[in-house]
Amino acid sequence: MALPSLHLTEIPDEGLSLSCDVQPEELALEPEDAQVRGDLSLSVELVKADEDVSVTGVLSGIFVRQCVRCLKEYDETASLPFAAEYRSDQAPRRHHAPSRPPGPSDGASEEREPDGLESDEEVYTMAGDRLDLAEMLREQVILATPMQPLCYEDCLGLCPVCGQDRNERPCGCPEERRESPFAVLKRLQGGQEGRRLS
Repeated sequence: MALPSLHLTEIPDEGLSLSCDVQPEELALEPEDAQVRGDLSLSVELVKADEDVSVTGVLSGIFVRQCVRCLKEYDETASLPFAAEYRSDQAPRRHHAPSRPPGPSDGASEEREPDGLESDEEVYTMAGDRLDLAEMLREQVILATPMQPLCYEDCLGLCPVCGQDRNERPCGCPEERRESPFAVLKRLQGGQEGRRLS
């Protein structure tokens, strides 16, 4: 089953549960966004409230990362939970929720949510009455990509002198001696005292 694009009328009042495989191409993922090994697995729950739809679920798969220390590629199995809300009204931009009429439990919700959201849910606008999950899932994958990926926490990285991968074998190059920041501070303070004495 391909990634679903649902019409509001296809979601029953009691909600809808879906599970399917998702190909990376369906999410329009660029190589710089994320690299995926094989298909992704999607489990999603859709609950309709009037003409809005709450979407929760998990997107799982094997992601190809590049370690920032040794520069080798490695596989990371990850499950990405998500929660989003789709609204049928025509908002000028995504992620900016329009003002909602206060309900029984909203109270002064319009005053409390200047940015449009009270919860961690992202807000998307539907194209007419059709719910397309691709863009939302693409963003979830990009946001979950680590800024500093490591093949493992104790990765020794590459030698800055000869470039040898120190996870494979030691290279014998002398270690860089880094001056303690306290030593730098002490030297600066000593220089200031010398100027005072002169």
